[in-house]
Amino acid sequence: MSPSHRPARWRITAGALSLVVGLVGCTGPRAERSERPERPSVRVEETQESLRGRATSPDPEGPLPAWSVSVRRLDQELGETGQVIVVPDERELRAVDRATGQDRWRHPFTTGYRYVIAGGSIVASDNDDGGMEVLDTATGATRWRAAQSQDVVVHEQVVYARECAGTGSSATCVIIGRDVQSGRQLWKLPADRFARVSDVTIGGRTPYAPPTGRYVTVRLGTAARSAAYTPVAPTTGRAGAGRLPNRAWYGFVAGDLMVGTDNDPPRGDQRCTVSIATVNAATGVKGWSGVVFSGRKEDGECAKRLADDRSGLTLIGTGTRLVAVTADGRPQLVDLRTGRTVWTGVATGVPIDGDDRSVLVRSNADAGGLALLDLATGAPRWTAPDPALSGASASWRSTVTEGLVAVSAAEDDRPFVLVYEARTGRQLGRYPGWLAGAGKDWVAVSHSGADGLAVDLHTF
Repeated sequence: MSPSHRPARWRITAGALSLVVGLVGCTGPRAERSERPERPSVRVEETQESLRGRATSPDPEGPLPAWSVSVRRLDQELGETGQVIVVPDERELRAVDRATGQDRWRHPFTTGYRYVIAGGSIVASDNDDGGMEVLDTATGATRWRAAQSQDVVVHEQVVYARECAGTGSSATCVIIGRDVQSGRQLWKLPADRFARVSDVTIGGRTPYAPPTGRYVTVRLGTAARSAAYTPVAPTTGRAGAGRLPNRAWYGFVAGDLMVGTDNDPPRGDQRCTVSIATVNAATGVKGWSGVVFSGRKEDGECAKRLADDRSGLTLIGTGTRLVAVTADGRPQLVDLRTGRTVWTGVATGVPIDGDDRSVLVRSNADAGGLALLDLATGAPRWTAPDPALSGASASWRSTVTEGLVAVSAAEDDRPFVLVYEARTGRQLGRYPGWLAGAGKDWVAVSHSGADGLAVDLHTF
């Protein structure tokens, strides 16, 4: 290791945890329900190397962990709020001090859950059986609960859910918007049992609640009216005049537009066509309609999606500008308001990830070298050789932040995480394990070894 690499400062170990050992990704199936063991005592100790005694060969390259925590199981990525790292540990949500690795708080759940960080709150929902619980990020205390909520979606400071009385076709349902902090009901709209608020946004990455514009998109229908994508004001529930048919892959709001995409190419189409329709959300005036294209996989099959489905993103871009591919296979940025191509990449490649500054491109959707493009201009910032990690792997993950780019998958059945500096493309680290979350200057890596499953936090 280089002398400049910082040593591990802390390690947290748990005495009698029953741990999941083996390949565990960040978005795998939820753990089966079982009685939760008593919480073990937690010991924080200084060490020189938090990987001591673990089966992590070959040796990692890059800064040693700032700290490491033992976990039972990870089904979601770690998140960050203030000086706290949020660890979704099976049926317990933990807040860990970013600097020391010590627990700030722990909050147990009786079932599996999904979580979203929204400002000073964390929304945890059980989308199998319904219900949500909203926690204070500083203390882990419960702010409020809603027992019957289904298909919970959070945008900025409003949480949306469907609630139904009865079952099956006889159910009577509503869509409800509530203030995240207080749980106060803001509005309620009658709906059918399939209604839900869209969680699709351009550039929105889980587990963080994306910002909200003037409207959110709701798949709204009743017994008297067939379902359609409908723009709804976040705090009042008033519907705009715009409508799009409920036959798209995605319905979402971009600026003042409501947008629908159909990512399945028309019959006989060999160009990986993605059809787009837009309408002014407030007035209902039709906007630009046209086509962009998705990239191809190494075997020539259309990727169909405009971002890698395991990146935590659905659509890359910002505002009304969407990243897609041209008919001849080059990345492009399209303004959805006009249909104008803002820029076209100089080389072929498939966008797989990005943020509001950068676009990560790979030669094919699931294989090949990497390039980071400037989102505003399309100019290449840097390129990197093929990491030899298959995007078709179930363990593939990627992320782009202001400071870092990270990718991970299995190489010869051994998982690795590669970390690059976003500004220069310089490789900062290569760690055995799975990408479990990232921020501006940190990457979390989960791995198995002699002590069970653990997560290491590397800072750069």
